[in-house]
Amino acid sequence: MGKAIPHIKTILKTLLGFILLFYVFNSKMVDFASLKLILYNPIHLLVAFSFLSFSILCCCLRWFLIIRIQKLSQSFPSIISLTLIGNFFNTFMPGSVGGDLIKAWYIAGREPEKRTRAVFSVLIDRVLGLGVIVCYSAVTLLFFTQWLKGNSQLQMTAVVVWLFSSSCLLFSLFFFWPSFWGFSIVNKGLLLLHKKRRIGEITDSVMTFKDQFPTVAGSISLSIFSVLGTILFNIYLGNLLNINLTYGQYFFIIPLALTASAIPLLPGGLGTGQVAFFTLFKWMGAPNPQLGATLCTLLQVYTILFNCLGAICYLKSKRNGTSTLSKEAFGNLGSPTPCL
Repeated sequence: MGKAIPHIKTILKTLLGFILLFYVFNSKMVDFASLKLILYNPIHLLVAFSFLSFSILCCCLRWFLIIRIQKLSQSFPSIISLTLIGNFFNTFMPGSVGGDLIKAWYIAGREPEKRTRAVFSVLIDRVLGLGVIVCYSAVTLLFFTQWLKGNSQLQMTAVVVWLFSSSCLLFSLFFFWPSFWGFSIVNKGLLLLHKKRRIGEITDSVMTFKDQFPTVAGSISLSIFSVLGTILFNIYLGNLLNINLTYGQYFFIIPLALTASAIPLLPGGLGTGQVAFFTLFKWMGAPNPQLGATLCTLLQVYTILFNCLGAICYLKSKRNGTSTLSKEAFGNLGSPTPCL
């Protein structure tokens, strides 16, 4: 029975995803006529690929800085290839983080002596991205607190994003404060963690970052630029759809909607993304929240087309024989599932 539980969970999540997708289509949440007009214009495709390329480049540079801290041997071209392969699999795996499992699988196979650090680099890369995404919404709400008046949904959302962002800031202050690691209770805790070999290896991976604040700050800056590019891309698509939102509303809605799209139900965030965009547009008082779901669908179409470029890197990797470690060896690493 225990072995069947994961399969049951997968079936239930997939079923829920299809229910959401049916709801999206049945409620006419997406304006396919507008999508057709935009998608048939090659200029928009060129602009979309430019925005997506910029965001991907920032993400690759961020991950490259992280693996330098972890003292891994991957080159920047290798990181680009693995990122594109991961994005390609995002198109076919549940949520928008399935490709990270593939990235972890590949880089662990290419770093046989440092598998734990290799997998951990993918996890920390995703955590940094998630932190910056949520902080965008948190900071935006600080400048537009008038949105919260009389809106219980936004008030609850504000509490969550502010708590998360404050926790991230507090953790960072302690982590990069040199005196913190001099407390005896902290050192005793580290010794306890090292009693378990695998946990000790993960702890060592984390500790490599405490003296690398400039590099971590650089990674965070790259995340800021990556998310900024994504938001500006959504603003561009929103203008094509004649969506009546302010820039501030975009800076609040898009990060949260993309985070919700990562819920692993259907590949590429299908269904969950549309509902998330529609809901947040409605909470913000948009006159036509259906355009939010249409914006999400347009973003997904362009992203899927762009991610297909990763198939080239994947086929090249298979042809060159740069496959990964065995399933058994990878399983010994524990679950590398990232947060986002």
